[in-house]
Amino acid sequence: MFSGERVFQTFAPSYPLLTEKLYLGGRVTFETFPHAITCSLLGKEVASAKLKRVQRRKLLEDAGIDTRSLTSIDAVDAALCALTAQLLLRGKTRAYGDGPGGYIFVPDADIWEIRSLL
Repeated sequence: MFSGERVFQTFAPSYPLLTEKLYLGGRVTFETFPHAITCSLLGKEVASAKLKRVQRRKLLEDAGIDTRSLTSIDAVDAALCALTAQLLLRGKTRAYGDGPGGYIFVPDADIWEIRSLL
């Protein structure tokens, strides 16, 4: 978490935090979270921590993403976050939170719609 804060502070002058619910263009930084992405894509409030390696990899594969090179859960999670970034650009995310505290963005599309967008 502390490393993430340092990364954010480094990039903030060029990539300010997205403080609106909708991305309107330009360079921004935004927050997302692999567990929240998984819940959103599964359509559940809670995803199984025990199944996260299998569930998250399958969600990526269902979206048409080749996961063979993703050799760790961190790589899988990074791919889920990158997928969410692509969806943010296409207006297919949902925001939780508020401007002052920050939003967390998750996919707002089902896996088959996502597959057609990529």
